[in-house]
Amino acid sequence: MSNIVDPKEGYNLYANNYQNDYRKLESFDKGEFLKLLPERVDIAVDLGIGDGRIVDYLKKISEKFYGIDISSKMLENCLKNHGNLDLINADLDFSIPLKSESVDLITAYFLFVHLKDAKGFIEEVYRVLKNNGLFVFNLIHQKKPPVLKAGKKKFKIKSYYHIPSHIEEYLDYYWFKWERIDIFEDKFWVSKIYRAEKV
Repeated sequence: MSNIVDPKEGYNLYANNYQNDYRKLESFDKGEFLKLLPERVDIAVDLGIGDGRIVDYLKKISEKFYGIDISSKMLENCLKNHGNLDLINADLDFSIPLKSESVDLITAYFLFVHLKDAKGFIEEVYRVLKNNGLFVFNLIHQKKPPVLKAGKKKFKIKSYYHIPSHIEEYLDYYWFKWERIDIFEDKFWVSKIYRAEKV
């Protein structure tokens, strides 16, 4: 039997194994996520940055880049993998520790599955984005968390399944203009990728 741990504890435990999952994670979006990003922005923020899997691309398209994650160990590995970065250790289920209307682009890749309050999170994204700022994120079709291993420990990271139509209602509620790409495997969707503009 596997223990269920919170995301902070879970990703601190799993941080050194995370790179082993890159190929599996990339299969969820088949390269479509990065295609939805703009060519150039002033300030970009990756929420749930992890160990920096898409950092190099985000740094390339932004003048200033920030990363935020709940796991201090993942942030340590991010610095090891990508050099000097502006990183913030924070629990994004409560608030985004940035000034209002200060960011041009927010990305959240594989983050929603660990957020309890999706509507409150979208409200925070709206607050932090500048007018016409972009929010690019994905939802994955994961109703139960997978069993992970770190050394001899087996565990699951607490997860939440957010129904896509509910997320879309929240985007509409906060007046985002949005589009969506659906990724399918064997006739079932595995990921939905959203590009939402604050208008």
